[in-house]
Amino acid sequence: MIVKTVNTYDIQINGQLLRIADQAELKVDIPPYKIKNLLLNEPRGNKYVNLITYNINCEEQILEVFLDTSNIIDNRDILLKSFIASLVDRGRINKKMMYQIRLDGEEILYKHDELQISSLFEAHNSGEFYTINDKKLKIEETVLNLEVNNLTEIKSSILEIYQPDLDYLILYNSGIFAIVNKNGDIIPYPVIEVISLLYKKYKGEELTGLTGNNIEINNNSFLYKYYLIANSQFYIDDTDIYSEGFIIK
Repeated sequence: MIVKTVNTYDIQINGQLLRIADQAELKVDIPPYKIKNLLLNEPRGNKYVNLITYNINCEEQILEVFLDTSNIIDNRDILLKSFIASLVDRGRINKKMMYQIRLDGEEILYKHDELQISSLFEAHNSGEFYTINDKKLKIEETVLNLEVNNLTEIKSSILEIYQPDLDYLILYNSGIFAIVNKNGDIIPYPVIEVISLLYKKYKGEELTGLTGNNIEINNNSFLYKYYLIANSQFYIDDTDIYSEGFIIK
């Protein structure tokens, strides 16, 4: 028997997935089903879904935002900006010069004109490592064919050079790059700290991600846009044995 429905929509930014739901959709859990976990784990099969739930606080004129993931949150500001842009486009909030959000007790302001652009970070070199935005990175130049159809060989190479103290390990071959996070996972989207480093180290070279995404940079800023990929309605059935859904890793 269906005991609850939950409405969401999904967007992607350069392949990074973001699911969005009004906080009102999560107000009542139906034990033993945990709605937030279900939204992170469904549809079955993707471990890279990020989830934003939000409340529009009309009295304070602020968006109260909760950001969750089943993995690691990359590109926080890009996700938040794209979320705001999607609310404007869907008519949930009015377009204005500045938007204010509250996340984990932090209040953040974003200009409308900067919802699809982010300034690159400064890179600090310390020997073979780099520090960018409090993240530790390392570049490994390689002759490997960095394409999706060569993942088996890429993964074998990573096993030999992976370092768990790194936030991002970057494999680089003549403008094409692959990113490994601190969990040892190859991630299928660009990360702004990585883009900042590669752009400054290999200035003049076009940058292309593992999945073939060309990176667009203008005036020392990373340009991007979001795409709507789904409007969804999830049904919670009290006969479903997977009360939190599941992820195929």
